[in-house]
Amino acid sequence: MTRLGIRRRFYCFLFHNPELRDELFATSYVVPQRILAGIRSTLFIYCLAVLISNLAVNVAHGAGWNWAAYFTTLTFFGITLYYGFASYTTIAYAWKQQKIRTDGAATLVDSESVSQSPPLSDIGEGYIKNSMPREIAQTQPPSLAHQVALASQWILYESFTCFAPLVSLIYWALLFPTQNDILDSGLDTWMGVSMHALNSVLMLCEVGVFAKTPYRYSHFWILFVFLALYLGLAYFMVGVYGFYVYPFFDSRYFGGYIALICLLIIDIIAVVWVIMLMVHRLRDGLYPRWLLKRQRTTVF
Repeated sequence: MTRLGIRRRFYCFLFHNPELRDELFATSYVVPQRILAGIRSTLFIYCLAVLISNLAVNVAHGAGWNWAAYFTTLTFFGITLYYGFASYTTIAYAWKQQKIRTDGAATLVDSESVSQSPPLSDIGEGYIKNSMPREIAQTQPPSLAHQVALASQWILYESFTCFAPLVSLIYWALLFPTQNDILDSGLDTWMGVSMHALNSVLMLCEVGVFAKTPYRYSHFWILFVFLALYLGLAYFMVGVYGFYVYPFFDSRYFGGYIALICLLIIDIIAVVWVIMLMVHRLRDGLYPRWLLKRQRTTVF
């Protein structure tokens, strides 16, 4: 594919994708707009505080050099990035909607001006523009940065709603029973619970309550790319530092079973992905019907 072809596909994905719009990424079925912006901003600050605290503790104990090699750390970093983009898009959309509500009434054509409007032949461009609601007359196309933020939020959402349950499952089922001493203080407990349990709770709350973001089966390859890159990072740490991030990557103990372990992880991710697809279809089917029923009950 030529460079021009790649640029065109990228441009079409950002600006001509019917699913890449604010309503699907910056609103919720049940949570009001301003409250959603406040929740996501608060969660972004909280996740950032956890991440910085974890880095500081690792540096203080001389383990800062391998801090970014753990899948747990990278997953929580991705969740933090997600909430960063989600906070920006939600606040920007809330501000945009507030501006429309505030300024729209002043530019609507009242009944008197409509009755005294000039003949069509005398209508000029200025009259048409001034007679239209401001949200229509002054509509500006979204910026490249804004569309990239939406696309990044979408990729992070689809990826880490799958990775977060995987981290929690592997940690509490396989790693924690052999490493009970790592939660020996209040700070360690807070960071451990936040990065290995709260991570899944946050992303499941996004799926069930906060988000309207779509899930697409054709995007599974993105998760596969992330997993392949992480596998490369894990064995980079082995080749450069002789350090195995997780014991099941150590060929001295697991030998040829490492390939089976990697395939098992991919299978678990695929199962979680299918479950998430089903949950999103159920969510996007039930919530609109519930809202419609609620509106009818309120009217009558």
